[in-house]
Amino acid sequence: MTDLYLCPEAEDELDALYETDEETASLIDVLLEELAGDQDMLGRLFRPNNHFLYMPPFEIKVFAEARKRGKNIFILKVRNDEGELLNHRVLVAYHAQKDRYHVLTVANREISYDTSDPLFEAVLQRYERCGVPDYR
Repeated sequence: MTDLYLCPEAEDELDALYETDEETASLIDVLLEELAGDQDMLGRLFRPNNHFLYMPPFEIKVFAEARKRGKNIFILKVRNDEGELLNHRVLVAYHAQKDRYHVLTVANREISYDTSDPLFEAVLQRYERCGVPDYR
């Protein structure tokens, strides 16, 4: 059975997002809850794809810069009811041997891909704490 976990820091980030952008936080929260209960989707979530018929719709892709460093991290891009991408991204690690996903962060898209931002180093530390191995 595939599992989806939220790192404590990601939970805190999602809670903080409710204070500044309740609609975005709510859509991300709903998507994570839906995914956690959908074994079929979790079973193929590690395959980059667009899921426009899912509610809420989302895209998943490999975080290429993290992959270069051996990290198995994916970017979840959530869409609102109008089909527009939200201004936040969800970075998710996949532990293939344990068939487990770990939500590492909920971050503004401006910094979610920036490997020079301190958040990137924090994401790598969370990845390590979750016990997800490097894949080289």
